[in-house]
Amino acid sequence: MASKSKRELLKPKENLSRKFLYWALGVLIIKFFIIFTIAAGYIELSGKPFLVDGAWLGADGENYLKGFEGLLRDGVFSTEGILNYWPAGYPLVLLFLSFFGSTWALTTLTIFQSALFSFATYLFAVQLSKTRLKKYSYLTFIFILVNPTLTLSSIAIGYESLTASGFLLTSALILKDFLEKNDKNLNIYFLINSIIFGLMTFMQPRLIVSGVLISFTWLLTRKGLKVGALLSLIAILISLMFPAALIYRNSKAVGLNSISTNLGVTMNIGAGDEATGGYTGEWKGVPCSPMGTQAEKDSQLVKCVINWYLSNPSKSLKLFYNKSIYFWSPWFGPIKSGTMERNPWLTISPVVKMTSTQEGAEFVYGGVGKIISWFWLLGGLALLFYGYLTLLRQKFLERLIGNLAMIAISTNWLISLISIGDHRFRLPIMGLSLFLQAVGLKTLLRGGKPAMVETPALR
Repeated sequence: MASKSKRELLKPKENLSRKFLYWALGVLIIKFFIIFTIAAGYIELSGKPFLVDGAWLGADGENYLKGFEGLLRDGVFSTEGILNYWPAGYPLVLLFLSFFGSTWALTTLTIFQSALFSFATYLFAVQLSKTRLKKYSYLTFIFILVNPTLTLSSIAIGYESLTASGFLLTSALILKDFLEKNDKNLNIYFLINSIIFGLMTFMQPRLIVSGVLISFTWLLTRKGLKVGALLSLIAILISLMFPAALIYRNSKAVGLNSISTNLGVTMNIGAGDEATGGYTGEWKGVPCSPMGTQAEKDSQLVKCVINWYLSNPSKSLKLFYNKSIYFWSPWFGPIKSGTMERNPWLTISPVVKMTSTQEGAEFVYGGVGKIISWFWLLGGLALLFYGYLTLLRQKFLERLIGNLAMIAISTNWLISLISIGDHRFRLPIMGLSLFLQAVGLKTLLRGGKPAMVETPALR
């Protein structure tokens, strides 16, 4: 026994940081190859209509490009309608990245998104490896980095990849802060996180809920009620500067004192007697006669939808169930629901290719395919909650990172319940959900015994 212990002590320690770096760079190089072959027109895929100037058109790609073209043509205060109907944040990001020239703007975008995603995944995994979750860090890293849909979303035109990277970066910095316990560095980290959450809200306003709750949880836990509340307030004010800039842009451009005017319309699609909770159905919405400006109509429509939910609890619960299924549904198959038809992964997915034959289509969309799809959905949710419960039973830092991940996941899920159920809406929190699933899977494979290690810094 003594000799065995001695051998263990003399055994070289695995350099996880270096391994993570090699993997991250390797996947990034592969994606760079894909980006430049797309830009040069050297590849032929079934999704060729979704390719444009070195990027893949996401679900709302044309609308983002229309906004970008308006900004190029008229400047930041362009009156292009799409820029005030939807948040102008992502087209403005495109405008900023066009510093190499508008011709290369989309290629620059996909390179930036891919590099940021690899870096965010690397940083998150490295910080995990310095905690008692070290034995989970490698599986988490692989789950996130090589997940086909999540990693390929970085070559698509859409806010999803940038916001997914944002959640990983903020989580990594929070872990780094608790590992270091350095108040000077805390000021830097909370400033960076506030800016990241602000930029995420700049592109997708609904993410402000996650940002506020995560900042409060982190800073109140770190510094106590008095100082933590003050820092949280400062963090929120910094984050809100970014959506406030969109309001200013819209006000200057078209006299609209609002980030966008699509919230009411979006919520109305997912509500009402005829609604399914998703984009299927006739979209009749709820009874409402909004009046006034476009912003006033949008605000009134939001109130109408909320009042309908409160007045129809049984119908609301049914819709909430449907939206939950849609939110967590597979990307393809008999129970999928959402706007991921342009998912780059689907152009090469073996499951999709199976449906090109009659026998394959009957298998995928038949009874066996439905069983597999439901197992994928429910199994993924079960692993997620099992991973979360595993962390809740651990020490302080493990509980904290579990809670932060669940805050991001649950708030986005809940917001989907009052808007539309769409599996695309889970992409921003997918990195954190894969983290909890990795914890759940590894713990399950160990017979329910958590794979925790003691680190000198945290004893």
